[in-house]
Amino acid sequence: MKTFLRIIEIENSKRKKASTKETKALIEKKKEVIQEVSVQVEEIRQEKKEKKVKVVVEKPKPVLRIGDRVRMFDGKAVGTIDSIEKNKATVNYGVFTSKVSLEALEFVEVGKK
Repeated sequence: MKTFLRIIEIENSKRKKASTKETKALIEKKKEVIQEVSVQVEEIRQEKKEKKVKVVVEKPKPVLRIGDRVRMFDGKAVGTIDSIEKNKATVNYGVFTSKVSLEALEFVEVGKK
């Protein structure tokens, strides 16, 4: 056990400890690199934002009438409008009906006359 501890002490003594000047120089160098990289990253982010900006032209919403086939924006089921009262529509999905706001409905096709 004694020899083992002596070997550890010898190996630890071989390591050179960095002086305070060297450590400060390393820290300063790291700061400079971080500043340079942050500038480059900011430029790249600006370029990506410019690419993302797209002109979105909204289509005018069609006027929904009784009998039209519609779908809710967050769903896949298609149903027909049974009645419209103020800003709510009663939509028949076959098995069940539901009252939905007209803004939450997406037009699918014109109903049969």
